[in-house]
Amino acid sequence: MRRWRGFAGMLLGMATGMCLSCGKMPMNGLLDGRWQLMQVERHADGGVEHPAWTYYDVSLELMELKRGSEEGAVPLMGMHARFQRTADSLHVRMIGARAKDMLPFGMDDTIQHFGIEQLDDTSMKLNSAYARLTFRKF
Repeated sequence: MRRWRGFAGMLLGMATGMCLSCGKMPMNGLLDGRWQLMQVERHADGGVEHPAWTYYDVSLELMELKRGSEEGAVPLMGMHARFQRTADSLHVRMIGARAKDMLPFGMDDTIQHFGIEQLDDTSMKLNSAYARLTFRKF
């Protein structure tokens, strides 16, 4: 009887492990997660902006850019993008957006090529021809 109880426990453990392992695992390393846009430094005029309630959510092969006005006052409005990452760059292509809609997110077009200047557990810096973006992990 004890043998069967041990065998049943082992089967239950294997079944549980198989169910939990079916979820999608992070595939972008440190890039995955929610990033809050803290600063936009425009190259053309040297202007610096500190956008409020602006986030980049990265998961799998999609990126969602969200922006609100005040915490809880207005729901976050989002746009979606596809991206490709190499060792030192990030290429973002927005889905169904217009170039003028991208300015609050630190981009001047719907297709943006960034150099990754810094990427660690807590912060990220991206640099494009338009601006340098500074993020914190949220």
